Amino acid sequence: MTKAELIKRPVVEFIQELAPGIAKRLPPTMNATRYLMAAATLVQNNPDLLECEPLSLQLGIYQAAELGVSLSPSLGLAFLIPYKDKADQKPKAQFQIGWRGLVQLGYQSGCLKTFYAESVFGKDKFERQYAPKRNLFHPPADGDRGELVGAYALVEFLSGVIDWEFCDKALIERHRKHSKFPNSLMWSHFYEEAARKTAIRILAKRLPLSNPGMEVLAEAAAHDQEVELEAAPAGRLELDEPQAVPEKKVREIGSARDPEDNGELFYKVGEQTTTVWGKTYLLKDEFPGLGGKWNKNARHWEIAAARTHELLEVAEKKQITATEVMAEAKGPEAEMLWREEK
Repeated sequence: MTKAELIKRPVVEFIQELAPGIAKRLPPTMNATRYLMAAATLVQNNPDLLECEPLSLQLGIYQAAELGVSLSPSLGLAFLIPYKDKADQKPKAQFQIGWRGLVQLGYQSGCLKTFYAESVFGKDKFERQYAPKRNLFHPPADGDRGELVGAYALVEFLSGVIDWEFCDKALIERHRKHSKFPNSLMWSHFYEEAARKTAIRILAKRLPLSNPGMEVLAEAAAHDQEVELEAAPAGRLELDEPQAVPEKKVREIGSARDPEDNGELFYKVGEQTTTVWGKTYLLKDEFPGLGGKWNKNARHWEIAAARTHELLEVAEKKQITATEVMAEAKGPEAEMLWREEK
């Protein structure tokens, strides 16, 4: 058996195990089978991802599904990038949305007529207008356009109102230097892409949150900036023999309880809301920041389903076991789980 075959087998099995959770998180307009194939292709094309902690890979795929962004390598909307904090630590896969992914989320909101980002070069003609109406004038130069001098993001709402954000080279460099990995592949090899993304991030912070789609765009832009952790690219994985992927921990409510199970939190993902119960006091200071609401009568927390990945990331950092529940509650065992001691 070839090394490629040894790599492919566990990847396919791993993606298949995630299929039920992915299908629940995807928007109704996305095809679950096509999404799974794109995720499998992404992982298979990057052997470094196979060395990452399986849970981090799972969280990254779930996060992309919740945002409704394809992981297809050919589209370049979003990426899973292996990073590690220290040389002796196992690398983790980190979800990062691209500037094209942010633009797609903007269009998916249904509020925007136009949304794009462009780079500006020294020989381009570039004019900005603040009043009486915000607008840009940007005819690019033919042939040699000179050195990069900045980048901008522009949106036009269905009402005809235009807003934009321009970042000159100095501002872009300040963002790069404040990034916790200023010499990453994005900044060193795809500087224009990173510059456009910087402009989109700034613009997204002030766009009106007129519907859930615009909220998703704002959250995606903010989270993308927050996850720039201090890390170094992971090394390449060498597989000498088949490597099994740890089984995903999932509880079906009503099933017999494993006496060795040390589960502390349980969560169930719905179409709009994720319900969290168990020893929720372990994260009592974190739920408000996740937009959580305490249901006093049912004695559980509720957060937006789109923010489930954030809950799991917080739990992982605090080394708290979180178990996903996939079925409806049945029988006395289920009642006991729902009313886990606070």
